[in-house]
Amino acid sequence: MNNYIYQTKIKNHSEIKTTLLNQINLIPNNPINDSKCKLFHTDWNLPVEMHREYKFLFFESVKDHLNKITLDLSGVDIEITNFWFQQYTDNGLHSWHTHAGSHFSNVYFLECPDGYSTEFKNFKCVCEEGDILSFPAFLPHRSPLLKGNDRKTIIAFNIIANHPE
Repeated sequence: MNNYIYQTKIKNHSEIKTTLLNQINLIPNNPINDSKCKLFHTDWNLPVEMHREYKFLFFESVKDHLNKITLDLSGVDIEITNFWFQQYTDNGLHSWHTHAGSHFSNVYFLECPDGYSTEFKNFKCVCEEGDILSFPAFLPHRSPLLKGNDRKTIIAFNIIANHPE
């Protein structure tokens, strides 16, 4: 894509989806429900040092996507600074926000009903289940209000991209 927005289909998504969801389900139930965010389950606010079994398979699965960014940005060093999952069910949402202190925000759409990919204020970017999307972290974005019996599960992460000295 243009303007430093990268979208890739995870090659083995259909093989790893169930495993990742099962590993996410090992995390104790942790909903968030406030005026800006309604999540059925997340580990965003849990201790960083907490064991997250899904981390290993997830990190392996995004390597090709991150290599694509590295090549496009002339060999930058990419560092994942944090990661978390979010699950949305009926009336789930995440209002407009940015990711301060990061260069890129990233979303892996583990489960994504049609029409519920990340929204941006100034342009449209349609993603589907199995896609990973990376975009400049200063861009306002949101997860739209989910209606019905569908579930949306994403794994989000932030990266910094520095040129080696």
